[in-house]
Amino acid sequence: MKTRTLYIDESGFTGYNLLDPMQPVFAIASTDIDADMAERILRESFPRYQGDEFKFTNIWRTNNKKNLIEFGKNIKDLDKHAFAWIIDKRFAVLTKIVDFLIEPFITDGGYDFYADGFCWKYTNYIHFGFKQFASPELYDALLTGYQAFSRDPSPERLRDLQAQLRIMSRSSETEVQIFLDQMALGAELFEKYNSLENFGGSDELHVTSMMAVITDWRKLYPEDFEVVHDASANFFRRQELWEKITNNNVPEQVHTLGDGTCVNFPLRVISTNPIDSKDSYSVQFCDLLAGLFTRYFDMRIVGDDRKLLIDVVEAGLGSIQYNGIRPATIFPDQIPPRRLSGPDAVDRMTEIIYGPHND
Repeated sequence: MKTRTLYIDESGFTGYNLLDPMQPVFAIASTDIDADMAERILRESFPRYQGDEFKFTNIWRTNNKKNLIEFGKNIKDLDKHAFAWIIDKRFAVLTKIVDFLIEPFITDGGYDFYADGFCWKYTNYIHFGFKQFASPELYDALLTGYQAFSRDPSPERLRDLQAQLRIMSRSSETEVQIFLDQMALGAELFEKYNSLENFGGSDELHVTSMMAVITDWRKLYPEDFEVVHDASANFFRRQELWEKITNNNVPEQVHTLGDGTCVNFPLRVISTNPIDSKDSYSVQFCDLLAGLFTRYFDMRIVGDDRKLLIDVVEAGLGSIQYNGIRPATIFPDQIPPRRLSGPDAVDRMTEIIYGPHND
């Protein structure tokens, strides 16, 4: 079977600091358009652009910014040839809190926390509760307290988090108290389910984002994929994990994702290669897409810049498919989740990563 090449770039990366106030959104953009087509779109959209390569940050800071509307017009028919994954980083921290503090003891109680997208829906429910009934300061303190622990998972930090969550629970509004009680219990049981010494990945976004990107491409096309990414990007600080997930010796299976949708394994990614973005108009095209999405979903941007972004979306950016980790008003159909019957999504992913095919 012939292969399809996917080009990828990112915007808004701030390392493991997911609460950077200056860059609240992270995006990965991808395309399968070739270099000739990408160059034509870029040059037609920005005829006066000067520089060795097309970079969104350079365009956004110069008079070329107004030509982003023309770029939008030139991509309006690429709905099946570009895809973006967008993460609201603050909401991503909340999902990590639910994943690592609430999920373990719920699963231990015999419930399937991930079935039918329950985890994602429940996180939406918690987010809605905090936004509607609690002060912004309480939500900020929750995210800040957890990230302080996740970036330095020491016994001292864990004790601080346990105490902080109990204090928050006792002083919070009734509508969110149950959530904080669950988080506090999870923090107190943390070492039952995790090793502090080996705890990691709580702030990792790239590998899960890349898997989500490939999943959406897989829904459209049957070919094997060759992945090409900007060598200067931060995609694969955990490259060994990506290599395990994309190992084509993974047994054939259907894996359920966090939102309840499914993907077939193996992912059939036959190669993942870095390239200097100066040598790839397709990667430069992705740089522009990712930059636009991070700006559009950054609610701090207002005034003339917000109007420009809306115009770009209406011109054609709105036709580009996207998904991601962002709050929504989609809530669980039932609480608690349905009973566990067999391995859950975490166990199945653990088998994919650490099974004998990856020895």
